[in-house]
Amino acid sequence: MKILVVGGTADGRKLATRLHELQFDVVYSIAGIVRKATVPCPVISGGFTQFGGLQKFITDHQFTHVVDATHPFAKKMSDTIAEVSELLSIPAIRFHRKPWEKTTSDHWVEVDDWPELIEKIKGYQCLFITAGQVSQSVIDSLAMQTKQIIIRTAMPVKVELPTNVLWLKAIGPFNLEDEKQLIKEYKIDAIISKNSGGNSTYAKIKAAAEAGIPVYQFKRPCLPPLLFQFDNQAGCIKQLSAASGC
Repeated sequence: MKILVVGGTADGRKLATRLHELQFDVVYSIAGIVRKATVPCPVISGGFTQFGGLQKFITDHQFTHVVDATHPFAKKMSDTIAEVSELLSIPAIRFHRKPWEKTTSDHWVEVDDWPELIEKIKGYQCLFITAGQVSQSVIDSLAMQTKQIIIRTAMPVKVELPTNVLWLKAIGPFNLEDEKQLIKEYKIDAIISKNSGGNSTYAKIKAAAEAGIPVYQFKRPCLPPLLFQFDNQAGCIKQLSAASGC
């Protein structure tokens, strides 16, 4: 068997590494936008368009299994993996970590999209956006509704920032004390987040709860179901081991 792990998360890198250590024939794919992948197996970077698309890449390299270990909000890629695996009749596994669960200390406002959020998020003095890249129309709308905005991304923002918007370049993991200090320094009174799950960026959620400020939380997108879906590495490895006869 030959496995393609479509990554984009620490979970994906760890899974590809472990599969390689277990002597599986595995290739790891990453968009390569934020940072280079450090895994011991072969890596392709930059997406599948350069190879004529995912379907052609899988066919040309004779992959027998594909693992969707993308970010939980990478809907377009997850949709493509589901479609291609069905077209080629090859097994696909989705490996997405569990979403964060709301606690009694959290003040969450769950939203589906930016228009809904923009309608709801009014009357704040300083917004902290930690939901990745935003469009020009979104940042302009939010900037008109609040005194200041702090936006934090791993890569430079792709829009022209209004004068009351400050960009912070940073990549997780983040720790609780730093997130608490950030909230205090800028007098942040609301956070915009995606329910990504995992530990790397959870500190902001805990810091918000301790500060008593709301988190406007984007719900995860609905993805097409796959035959095999796991939220842990062990489940993926067990399924692939069974398929290989090990």
